[in-house]
Amino acid sequence: MKKGIVLVANLKSQWYCENLIYSIRKSGCQLPIRLIHFGGEPVTSKKILDEVEFLTVDNFSEEAKAFINNLRSVLTDCPIGFLYRFLVWFSDWDEFIYSDNDIVALMNWECLFDYTQNYDLIHADEEYTTQGIYNYLLPDKIETIFGKGSLSTAMTAGHVLVRKNPKMIADMNAAVDWFKQNPDIPKKHDQSLLHIVTLIGNWKLLNLCKPPHNWLSSWSGDYKNSLDLIHAVQGDGERKTDSFKSWFSNLSQEDKNQYEQQSLMKEKKVSISHLHYSGRGRLGSEAIDDLMYSSQKDENRMMFFFKIQIADLFYVTYVKEQIKRIKRFLNR
Repeated sequence: MKKGIVLVANLKSQWYCENLIYSIRKSGCQLPIRLIHFGGEPVTSKKILDEVEFLTVDNFSEEAKAFINNLRSVLTDCPIGFLYRFLVWFSDWDEFIYSDNDIVALMNWECLFDYTQNYDLIHADEEYTTQGIYNYLLPDKIETIFGKGSLSTAMTAGHVLVRKNPKMIADMNAAVDWFKQNPDIPKKHDQSLLHIVTLIGNWKLLNLCKPPHNWLSSWSGDYKNSLDLIHAVQGDGERKTDSFKSWFSNLSQEDKNQYEQQSLMKEKKVSISHLHYSGRGRLGSEAIDDLMYSSQKDENRMMFFFKIQIADLFYVTYVKEQIKRIKRFLNR
């Protein structure tokens, strides 16, 4: 069984990628890593290139290139480099983890492969609590088409483990056709398409943040600072984010009872696989700040922190977040 980790990066995202690889190796994970060139200027970091097999789109078959072009025909909100993650389905690996660069590994990801026997895709995030607002212009239509609970199977496409099977490519092409037939429903990015793929293909999914495993949320914005993260990891696994509480409060009493019953079977060990940065969302330090610069020397780390403080002091961070919120509201 061949397995490994695939990343997509270029010179612009190089420092994120370098820190990600540092955190992966620091955790003890020795899985092979393949880096697919995003486009633009390629990475130059020796620390990265010493750890990865560097690939470009030209290392893949004509079928793979045609497949990416087919995705590109509907995923118009995505730079084509984002879509290169899907090239790994045409590789010789049987199982793989795809990870965005703005992520820090908090455990040995080799452990995640212990769950692949009965599942097609494994992830650990609380995207399911958002009710589809980041994936769809008309999220209610998803449950109308695919049935009750279909929005609760959403995942963050930035970190997934996949066990390949021969029908997955056909499922993804079918999802492209669905996008063409329903252009008013989905947002035109890869995360919404991946969710539609799993619904069309009836993929077997495991979200480790749900019962009975109850892993902690992997989004850095759910933790106020590093102490908040440490307390969550040291806790009893019952810490729930505000987004979860809002999602749970809207469930029917029957669904609440079922969820709580499943939670009684939770794992005793509190786990968190990674932290996903996904952009700064507040003024002041975030839980991931100390971790995002782990691979840097002290002087460089201090300079990064200084830049963050300056951006916060002059409300650049706040203004950027408000612009994002306004855009999301208008899109809804």
